[in-house]
Amino acid sequence: MDRRTFLQAVTSLAGTAALTGGALAGTSTASAHIPFEPLGSVAVPGAKEATVHHDDEVAYVATGDGFAAVDISDPREPEILAERRGIENESGAQIPQIWDLWPWENRLVVAGPAQGRGGDGSGFALFDIEEPSEPEQVAAYETAFGIHNCYFDDGMVYLTGSSLRTNPLVMIDVTDDSPEEVGRWSIVDEDESYGDIPVPLRPLHDIYVQDDIAYLSYWEAGAWIVDVSEPASPSVRSRVGEYDLSELMDVSGVDAQLNAFTPPGNAHYAQVNDDATVLAVGKEAWATETTDGLTGGAGGVDLYDIEDESDPTHLSTINAPESYSQQRSGWFTTAHNLDITGDRLYTSWYFGGVKIHDISDPENPGEIAWWRNPAEASFWTAQSAGEEFVASSLAASGIARDAPNDTREALYVFPDMVGEQHDPPSLTDPPRDLAESGEATGNESEDTVSDGGESVSENTSEQNTTADSAESADDGGPGFGAGVALAGLGGASYLLARRRGSDGSEEFSE
Repeated sequence: MDRRTFLQAVTSLAGTAALTGGALAGTSTASAHIPFEPLGSVAVPGAKEATVHHDDEVAYVATGDGFAAVDISDPREPEILAERRGIENESGAQIPQIWDLWPWENRLVVAGPAQGRGGDGSGFALFDIEEPSEPEQVAAYETAFGIHNCYFDDGMVYLTGSSLRTNPLVMIDVTDDSPEEVGRWSIVDEDESYGDIPVPLRPLHDIYVQDDIAYLSYWEAGAWIVDVSEPASPSVRSRVGEYDLSELMDVSGVDAQLNAFTPPGNAHYAQVNDDATVLAVGKEAWATETTDGLTGGAGGVDLYDIEDESDPTHLSTINAPESYSQQRSGWFTTAHNLDITGDRLYTSWYFGGVKIHDISDPENPGEIAWWRNPAEASFWTAQSAGEEFVASSLAASGIARDAPNDTREALYVFPDMVGEQHDPPSLTDPPRDLAESGEATGNESEDTVSDGGESVSENTSEQNTTADSAESADDGGPGFGAGVALAGLGGASYLLARRRGSDGSEEFSE
């Protein structure tokens, strides 16, 4: 099949534009006035995470109750090849809240529940995807904990131990389709004092693994770089983050929930470039109302030089798009999942759309394309797909308690090129129906911390509820928290001061 004849000429032009003047200083808008818009899309009910496989011909999309395989070989006409829903673990219980999945070679892992304790249905299923149109379940594994996110590489399934008190990385060898746990690691293993800080400050939210190095997002506790070549005895290379352990130990109770909900901190997802010299850390955060008014805001993406991984250096920050409201009831535009391929970084920003950045000069990343339509799409991820990239959109009603509109559950395919969206809709003007009613002030009362941007479709918060185990978590956290009332909280006194160097630049704890 001749996949992308249409794009060849425009991609060549875009590449020339991208190279002109290096990395396009700062976060400037792409100078090439090429229309930038989706090539195609397809409805995927329940859409959450998406990932690309099979030589960029097929995308897999988590759907809450299972997954869909989507043929993207014709980017203008993506179509669903197969769906598997009602997936069971080894006890025969259906796995709920499958929000994450990952392929490796001819296998695909799907895991859940994304929130809540372990119990009936907890675990993962392994599928043979040699023929993407006919996925076949070949193994299943039951866990005593919830699984918010997972990763799969070189025959090893990596899980977040999301309802365990230590929030460990759990490693399962699935060689010969026979799952067996072979190791666990937590920041509490590195320093047991981390076990004394509230769980909302230190959930293991997500995992990325490359060349036996795991990049672990531990929220306020930072992003950790851990050698997992020996799963039974992982070792820490370094970490990056705004807070040191002593600062985190000074925060407790409701203050911990509010800290976890607003910036700084909020290490949500971390990934490295191809040669592991640049680390991108996405920060998921919101604004919320306290007795002293609105505080907090949207999180962005930090880039670090980790060529010497024992001594990471902060290079730059890509800020979130502006919005009329960064509260969970508005069109919040905080960073969510991302991807890096070559010198390009692909980012998703919920109602703020998707972007491509040139990071050939990571100290000066350049924004080269941006598409958003908050009335239509709220994006969970952006993933490279060769000459295109894909982005999954989820229902706004599943992430915002008082969403001003609902959005599509779908997979979009975009051209990977420099360009500009024609007549982009405003994010800073409130939706018309709210503006006409006088409700969209940007100060709507937000009475709960409900997590992580990824609440379930019933508009309940993501939950890391206490499991019936001595190891279980006793507090929720972002992406997991049961929620806490904020209306009576006093002011911004909860905030830990962000430390700055004498030149005004941010200093980060190692």
